[in-house]
Amino acid sequence: MHQGAWLVWATCGGLVAMSTTNPFYLVPLFAATWFVHSARRIEGPGSRSFRVFVLFGALTVLTRTALVLLGPVNRGSVLAAVLEGLRVAVMLAVFGTFSSVTDPWRILRLAPRRFHEPALAAALALSIAPRTIAAAARVREAQRMRGIEPKRWRALPALAVPVLATGMEEAVTLAESMDARGHGRGRRSSYRTERWSPAAWATAATAAVAAAVFLMFAGALGGGLTPSALPFVWPEASPWLVLAALSFALPGALGSPVPR
Repeated sequence: MHQGAWLVWATCGGLVAMSTTNPFYLVPLFAATWFVHSARRIEGPGSRSFRVFVLFGALTVLTRTALVLLGPVNRGSVLAAVLEGLRVAVMLAVFGTFSSVTDPWRILRLAPRRFHEPALAAALALSIAPRTIAAAARVREAQRMRGIEPKRWRALPALAVPVLATGMEEAVTLAESMDARGHGRGRRSSYRTERWSPAAWATAATAAVAAAVFLMFAGALGGGLTPSALPFVWPEASPWLVLAALSFALPGALGSPVPR
């Protein structure tokens, strides 16, 4: 699928997650991202990084709730903290899915010539998590061959230091490669333009419509994007907004993943 369609999908999914703390919308959106990841992921470090983003999302919920528990506690404050953490967790899941189904360097090709440098920085940022996961896997395999059990807490420093060293070495290698290929000197290699398929158009259009429904018509539909926690009021749920959240699962049913 065209990388631009995935970019629109992730941007709209992030906007939807950012616009609400209602669990009746966040949970369907999270389920949709999980389905897309399962159906469309590209095998490699990027697909494995999705679990890391989900784990960080769960830790975000726990940390946000724990901070509330340090002060005066009541049901409303705890609920508000959980919902705010859930919103961030779903945003991380959307980004994790985007990382698992896209290639950062194919996204880089979408940038116009004048925006090539910022796009390159963004592509490097998107590749940090997959490269870190791959480096950690290589270090863990080497530790197993040497009889070191990587699951023990004592082995964490032995895992972290080589991973950081590998990341710095790969960064230097990438910088040297960029310099050798004339990056920043006005030269860019030619490539064949990637065409938008019907599946790509459907993905981008559906995501844009869903985001527009949330951002423009939620109040008119009585959707309750931000449920009241103080005092506690049971969240409302508009069927139209639930359907809009679930529509982000459409790319998972439109085709098979592209081999790396």
